[in-house]
Amino acid sequence: MASLSVAEVAAACGGRVVGDGDRRLVGVRSLEGAGADMLSFVSEEPALPRAAVSAAGAFLARSASALLGRTVIEVLDPSAALILVLRLFHPARIPRPGIHVTAVVDAGTFVDPSAEIGPYAVVGDLSRVEANAIVGAHTVIGARCRVGAGSWLHPHVVLYDDVVLGERVEIHSGAVLGGDGFGYATTEKGLVKIPQVGGVTIGDDVEIGANTCIDRAALETTSVGAGTKIDDLVMLGHNVRLGRHDVLCAQVGIAGSAVIGDGVVLGGQVGVAGHITVGNGVKVQAQSGIGADVPDGEALHGTPAFAYRAYQKSHIEFRRLPETARLVRRLAEKAGLLKGAGE
Repeated sequence: MASLSVAEVAAACGGRVVGDGDRRLVGVRSLEGAGADMLSFVSEEPALPRAAVSAAGAFLARSASALLGRTVIEVLDPSAALILVLRLFHPARIPRPGIHVTAVVDAGTFVDPSAEIGPYAVVGDLSRVEANAIVGAHTVIGARCRVGAGSWLHPHVVLYDDVVLGERVEIHSGAVLGGDGFGYATTEKGLVKIPQVGGVTIGDDVEIGANTCIDRAALETTSVGAGTKIDDLVMLGHNVRLGRHDVLCAQVGIAGSAVIGDGVVLGGQVGVAGHITVGNGVKVQAQSGIGADVPDGEALHGTPAFAYRAYQKSHIEFRRLPETARLVRRLAEKAGLLKGAGE
């Protein structure tokens, strides 16, 4: 394992060394798991007692004053600095240019010479794989797709026809983009499928988790805005429009034609009904259900979801219901409203 000096690590994250700048480090671990050749970090003051007894050889921290005698890299924001440091010890995956001998690439496809097409991957007609993109093993890309520069499709990703990815998009294994939307018409003969002939467009710097599904639009485009991060096992229905820099946690489900604004955070298992609009900056707690339009900046909880603070107060009262019910009965008896079971 390659090692770096404390001084080299500090230079990479813009920190100031207090202590032994020549100490060699081979990686980053938690306060409990780090050894003398490891770096750890203290992002919050309550962690300082654990840091004091940690075996770590050096720390990322806002100040060395509480870690006397230890080697510390002082930084303004340990969490932000940690991202840079982790990349030192765990460099980002870079493409291995070329098309694997087992891959199937249609003659009408463009693959940039710097891109990597992995084993048993399939790339369909008129699709484009741009510079420094990585298409993992067993990934299937349909016709007329685009994989933007620097994007990374992990093994077993599926892009149906007409899926367009921006630059630096990362899609994890098992995700399916562009499957048919869930649209049917009720007829005398039963349910008849409405052809789904639209596409999917993903903006720059989007990350999509494993086993997530994003359906193609019925006629236009299902879209995900730049910088949005989508966890595993998320479902976006046809015609959904997701904003920029949103965060969707695991098992979120958004029904067809919903519009989600910018900077929205949806906790795990949040459900959003179709054909509604969720405004910019909305924050929704886990397992909430949204069935109506939500204005900008709201914080919601519950099913159906309502204002978070109101929900918290209501939940406290809900837990007090037995006590409240007894009190109401006593007051009713005193008022003569409860004279007998038959009255």
